[in-house]
Amino acid sequence: VGTNQNDLNLNFVNAPLEMVLNYLSDAAGLMIVLDTHVNGTVSVIGKHVTRDEAVNLLNSELNKSGYAAIRKDRTLTIVDKNDAKTRNIPVMTGNDPKGIPDTDEIATWIIPIRFVEARQLVSDLSLFVSPQATVIANEAANSIVITDTQANIRHLVQIIQVVDGSAEAETEIRVFPLKYASPVDVADELSSVFPSSSSSDSQSPVTFGGPPAGPGGGFTPFSGNDGTATS
Repeated sequence: VGTNQNDLNLNFVNAPLEMVLNYLSDAAGLMIVLDTHVNGTVSVIGKHVTRDEAVNLLNSELNKSGYAAIRKDRTLTIVDKNDAKTRNIPVMTGNDPKGIPDTDEIATWIIPIRFVEARQLVSDLSLFVSPQATVIANEAANSIVITDTQANIRHLVQIIQVVDGSAEAETEIRVFPLKYASPVDVADELSSVFPSSSSSDSQSPVTFGGPPAGPGGGFTPFSGNDGTATS
């Protein structure tokens, strides 16, 4: 146990988990709260690591044993991994994978989707989601809510960014001035010719200049008050 809480030396090989937690409590000045009975061993070696790095290393080891560490200031609460989703874990938003830490900390991220349907995207990503993750499509905001380790979320967002970005390349908006016809009537006629493939009770992403509604195409009209019909 040293005096610098940001200069720790970890040297544990098959050490009891409680021993490692006690060390972090003494050396890193952390208050450890056990919300579940812990057992198992930890093997982690690192010299001159900061308190944050030590917690990240501990989280990786805890995940292997079915536990998770929830940190708030200097308090580190150890819980069962399955219970961590309903606890006071960090909640963040963004769709840039570079902004998501590559750590094993459990968190919830809200991922805004720009061009594709969140519901369909959740279905497409099902094979890439870890067993302990929770993934929900919020159709009203066309976003995806993911609770998992931040490293796993970062990987999913990398896939989402590529899929969503590829849809952007297919997007085009054109404005057609009308001399005689009503833009509302024209929009209705075009909607009947190019019906949306989405079900009537679902909500497609609402993005001005976005792609056709539904994964299979369709036509989403916008009729302006200036005698124009926009698709």
